[in-house]
Amino acid sequence: MDLVASITNVTNERYLTDLKESLHEKNLLDENRNLNLGQSREEDFLEWFFALKIYKDGRTFSPHTIKAYKADAKTLLNYMLQHNLSFRDIGFPEVKSYNEYIKNNYANKTAIRKLDFFRRLLEFGYETHFYKALLSRWIVKPAAQKGHYIIEETRQNQSQTRFQLRELSQEDAEFLISYFPKIVKTDTYRKQLQTRNLLIGYLLYTTGLRASELLNLNWGSFRKNRRGNLLVDVIGKGNKPRTIPIRQETKDLLFNYRELLDESTELNIQDTSPLFYSLYNKEKTRFMKRRLTYPSLYKIVKSAVKLATQNTAISPHWFRHTFVTVMLENDVPLAVVKDWAGHSDISTTNLYLERINQDNMDVHLEKLNMFNN
Repeated sequence: MDLVASITNVTNERYLTDLKESLHEKNLLDENRNLNLGQSREEDFLEWFFALKIYKDGRTFSPHTIKAYKADAKTLLNYMLQHNLSFRDIGFPEVKSYNEYIKNNYANKTAIRKLDFFRRLLEFGYETHFYKALLSRWIVKPAAQKGHYIIEETRQNQSQTRFQLRELSQEDAEFLISYFPKIVKTDTYRKQLQTRNLLIGYLLYTTGLRASELLNLNWGSFRKNRRGNLLVDVIGKGNKPRTIPIRQETKDLLFNYRELLDESTELNIQDTSPLFYSLYNKEKTRFMKRRLTYPSLYKIVKSAVKLATQNTAISPHWFRHTFVTVMLENDVPLAVVKDWAGHSDISTTNLYLERINQDNMDVHLEKLNMFNN
C-alpha cells in the first residue's frame, strides 16, 4: 500500500469521465445513489478526496497551490507512518494528537493550512461513510496573524516574534520593476523578452493580480468600456470574475509588446491565445511560443530581485500587497479596492487600511493644539 504514490497519481484530467467509470466498476454508490466509501481501500479514499474536494471540475489552481496541497497530504501520511496508523485508525485521540503535532511544529499560517486540509479530509470521510463520526469537530486551529507578514526570528531578550511586511514602497516597486528587462541575457528575441518582462512588472504592480491570474491572461481578456478606457477581465479564486482598469503607461507597453510579437493589436474577446509566452528557438526565421509557467514567472521576479536588491524574500505576491496599500494610501474607496483586488470579504481589505491608519497616527497627533502657550 503506497499512499504517498496515490497523491502523485491524482489528476484532474478527464476527471468526469474517469469518475463515472470508476463509480460503475467499483460499485461505490449506495441504494440512494450516493457515494459510499465505507468499504473502500485507503488509497481509493485518498484519491477520491483529491478528485472531488481538491481538483473540482472546472476549477484552476496555481502550481503553488497544488504543491501546498500535496505537501499537506504528505505531512499527514508521514505522521501516520511514524505512528503506525492507517486512515481507518483515526479517531478522537489521533485527531487531537495530530492537531498538537502541527501546532507545535509549524508556524501559525502553515499550521492553519495543514489543519484545514485535515479538516476537509475528515469531513469528506464522514460524508462518504468512511468515518462513522464527524471527527473534524475536534480540530482547533491556532490564531491567525492579522495582515500580510513574513515571520522573522525572535531577537535576543525579546519575548515576541518580529514580523516584516510583505510589501514594497512605491519607490522600491518602481526601482525593482526597472530591473525586470535587465535580466535578459540572450540576444535572440532580446527586445521581445525585455518588453515582456517589463509588462509583467507593470501588471503585477498596477493591477494587483495574483501570479496565477497573470499567467492565465489571454489577449481576449482585454477590452474597452463605453468611454474607451482599457479594462482587463480576470478569473480569480473560486472562478470569481472581476474587472480591473488598465493605466495608460501599462496600456502603451501592452500594445508595444503585441507589436513586437507580430501579433494583432485589435481587441477581440474571443481570442484565447496566451498573453505571456516563453519563447523558444524553432527555426532561424521564427520562434515557438508556449504559455509562461509559474516557475518561469517566479524566476523572472527572483532574478530581478537578486540583481537589484539584497532582500531575497521578495516574490511576485509582494506586488499585490503593494498595489492594495498604494490604492488605499491614495484614497481609493475601500469597496473599490476590495473589488479590484478580488478579496472575498471587505475585512481582508480593511486590514491594510488599519495598518495604514496606524502608520499615520503621528500625523493626526501633530495636527492637535494641545498646549495654550
